[in-house]
Amino acid sequence: MLQEVEMKIEDMKCTGCEGTVRKKLLTVKGVYEARANFKNGVVLLSVASSFQSSEALKAIRDLGYTPVQPNE
Repeated sequence: MLQEVEMKIEDMKCTGCEGTVRKKLLTVKGVYEARANFKNGVVLLSVASSFQSSEALKAIRDLGYTPVQPNE
């Protein structure tokens, strides 16, 4: 069963940022869908139970963005 996870990212500035973040998060184990919105600094993920937020946070940091720890 999939669940929704919301992650905040402080420094997405454009639609290019959205695409970059989305593409990277889709490579994280357990992520099935990613929708990014730079205007409100939010990424919505549809994830499986195998999803580890630490892996998603690392992926975002590796891109040079600043994620905010999600509430789990």
